[in-house]
Amino acid sequence: MRRWTAAALVAFGSACASAPPLPAERLSQAESEVRAAQEIGAERAPQAKVHLQAARDTLAAAKETNKDDPEGAARKLDIARAQAELANALAREQMAKNELDTARSRLDALKTSAQAKGGTP
Repeated sequence: MRRWTAAALVAFGSACASAPPLPAERLSQAESEVRAAQEIGAERAPQAKVHLQAARDTLAAAKETNKDDPEGAARKLDIARAQAELANALAREQMAKNELDTARSRLDALKTSAQAKGGTP
């Protein structure tokens, strides 16, 4: 009987000592947003790169914090997701600005070419 009690206490103690799993949906969303920001090219946009790195750091911190503070870890996952979303939006904005600059350059070149040929400015 004593062996059974001791074994039960050891099993219970080890179960309590292990960290509860991070909320799967929140973890998945945060990781997905980080991947999306990476794929869109957040590394190439200075502001986006800063927020992408912050998202990665916060995601890692959530995984480390989970054992001691599961609720805090869940909040960090939400923050990481939001940071990655911001990085994604900033990267898209930078891409749009680059496309606009390219279009303006092409338009200016066409105007210059048309003026050189004696066309209307």
